[in-house]
Amino acid sequence: MNILLVFIGGGLGAAIRWFISSEVSSVGFPYGIVTVNLLGCFLIGIASVFLLNQPKLGLLFVTGFLGGFTTFSSFGLDAFGLLQIEQYKKFMSYVLTSNVLGILLVIGGHKLASMFVG
Repeated sequence: MNILLVFIGGGLGAAIRWFISSEVSSVGFPYGIVTVNLLGCFLIGIASVFLLNQPKLGLLFVTGFLGGFTTFSSFGLDAFGLLQIEQYKKFMSYVLTSNVLGILLVIGGHKLASMFVG
């Protein structure tokens, strides 16, 4: 049953990742992947509060959905691509934005969700 939860969540997350990244323009900079990764960081911050004691929902949403939704493998490939074409400023902007802002959004999502939990 657990593997089915991860499978369903992962499929949904991957489909939504594809939709968002295909709808957000990526001309010269991978905005779609940045959008997905930052949104995923925010959502996992929220989930870390609400799903702490819900292992089945955690498998469905965190492991499955967010695992399929966030794209740090694509992040690595895009970063490498920017290095290959010697776009060093874009590379640094991409890496710093994704990581620093992503961590801040995890913290923000956690704090926001914590306000609703006694």
